[in-house]
Amino acid sequence: MNDKTGNKAASTNKDNTSFLGLTFIIAVVAVLGWLLMTITKPPFQNVLAIGTPAPVIKAEGWVNGNAPSAEELKGKVLLVVAWATWCMPCRLHAPELVQDYEKYKDNPDVKFIGLTTDDQAALKQIESFLRDTKITWLNGYGATETLNDFKAEYIPAEWVIDRTGKIVWRTGDGGTIVEAIDLALAKN
Repeated sequence: MNDKTGNKAASTNKDNTSFLGLTFIIAVVAVLGWLLMTITKPPFQNVLAIGTPAPVIKAEGWVNGNAPSAEELKGKVLLVVAWATWCMPCRLHAPELVQDYEKYKDNPDVKFIGLTTDDQAALKQIESFLRDTKITWLNGYGATETLNDFKAEYIPAEWVIDRTGKIVWRTGDGGTIVEAIDLALAKN
């Protein structure tokens, strides 16, 4: 190995080490940012109060199924999830949602619905996000109007809606999604 080759190999190893170090630092900062956001989520400023009728769920288009009809949603407990393809906290939160979905996927009284403001131009990214996160429930895209009606201030955000169509739980209210769904199912 001549001097030039040796220096090139050393330089390559140094570049790889620097790249790996930088990647590690970025990953740690992203996780710490998500944890900080989760712990210190700001209180909702302009929220729909518990007991408020949920807005009508509309979207430009749908992935993993067809647009839900009012009849199909009537009498169901709904979990509505606001997310976006570019949202790292949404991606990090997805495994927990998938686990929650697995608990209820065979329950005909519970329906999960995801909504994103990402529009049809981002359909490939939407489908990729859903595939990568293993989210298989119905997701509406181009749902800006609906998420504005839900007063979504940040994402990810979730709302549990009871069988009467009223909001019974929101992100930031304390407790878990599973606890909120179970309470909504117990109500008649």
